[in-house]
Amino acid sequence: MKNLIEDVTCAGCYCACDDIRIETDGQQILEVQTSCAQGQDWFERAGTTDQLSPQIQGKPVSQNEAIARAVELIQKAQSPLVAGLSQTSTDAQRAAIALADHIGATIDTTAAAVTRALQQAGEATCTLGEVRSRADLIIYWGAAELLNNANHQQSLVANSSEVARKIIAMGGECSQQTDFIDECIQVESQRELEVIWQLRALLKGVDLAETEPVGIAESELQSLVSQLKQCKYIVFFTGPEFKQGPLAHRKLEALSLLIKEIQSERRCHSITVPAFGETKGAENVLAWQTGYAAAVNFAPGFPRYSPGEYHASRLLEQLEVDLCILTGGNPLVGLTEQAVQNLKRVPVIQIGPVLSSEFQPEVFLPAGITGIHFPGSMYRYDGTPLPLRGFLSTVQNSEAEVLKQINNSL
Repeated sequence: MKNLIEDVTCAGCYCACDDIRIETDGQQILEVQTSCAQGQDWFERAGTTDQLSPQIQGKPVSQNEAIARAVELIQKAQSPLVAGLSQTSTDAQRAAIALADHIGATIDTTAAAVTRALQQAGEATCTLGEVRSRADLIIYWGAAELLNNANHQQSLVANSSEVARKIIAMGGECSQQTDFIDECIQVESQRELEVIWQLRALLKGVDLAETEPVGIAESELQSLVSQLKQCKYIVFFTGPEFKQGPLAHRKLEALSLLIKEIQSERRCHSITVPAFGETKGAENVLAWQTGYAAAVNFAPGFPRYSPGEYHASRLLEQLEVDLCILTGGNPLVGLTEQAVQNLKRVPVIQIGPVLSSEFQPEVFLPAGITGIHFPGSMYRYDGTPLPLRGFLSTVQNSEAEVLKQINNSL
């Protein structure tokens, strides 16, 4: 018998749309009513998870044998790394942190640049509901993917007829291709840090008349400053293009300082947007479990934070780990190409609903999908926790349960 389930949350990306309609027959998903291709792929994954089996070096084994081999690898490891944590639930992230704590591992998320900046300058943020209801100036800086997301646009349009709003797109390759944007400002990507400092100076009344603006046209710089002074509620969406380069954390730090200064006279917030395929939330969980949101090392028996030293990609690039534990539905997201290549040179324990095609893990432990097979929760990219529903049965355990089984066996 067909069953229509409404208001399902999709954990396929950072948007975490919670208005999806699903039609099932009790055993499998028949139809997903969403226009998002990434969401379609995430729900379709439910049809293949039951076909996965535990493996050791690519050969099917029992669950107990795979757990035993994973425990053996962990006990031999001197410098293990726990990574991934994307497209998974809060419970699984907590279990991964508990395992890292138990074995003295390093654990890292994909948000190293963001958290490095926010550890220094803090973050003033808000929810999408506040943006929809109150913001009269929205600036998308290096967030083209979010800007062109139809679901995101709809979330801001709904019930916002009383808000006179202006939307500005900024970035290295900025072109006004949609009616959703009111103004497009071209900014040289290597000069974005200087542009932020120019904005800070002009907002403080510093005269730049004898200084030629860099990275942005003078008329556009003056126009932007004028709008920042006139509007009452300003929100910056900073995307992956803004967070690229060796000085990404400095740009985010400078933007945080700019927002603090604007707040002395009016409301101003920022929301960081992950890259395609990433989800937010692991940094939230890691922060309230350890005090740090990324790049945490438990080797001395307590959490240590060092973004330069304990970044997952750097550790793998330098082959400073002798075991990698990957979790989540998109475990390689955020890793550099060289880091992914080096996964072929260290033992890997992979836990999740997909088996990577980039390399063959030493141990693979399949898991069902929280949000389809199991209830749970996840964070939307604005920091709002959302419930996940379980509406299909599966023969697999959840990622959290698999991680706990390994932890309890040590």
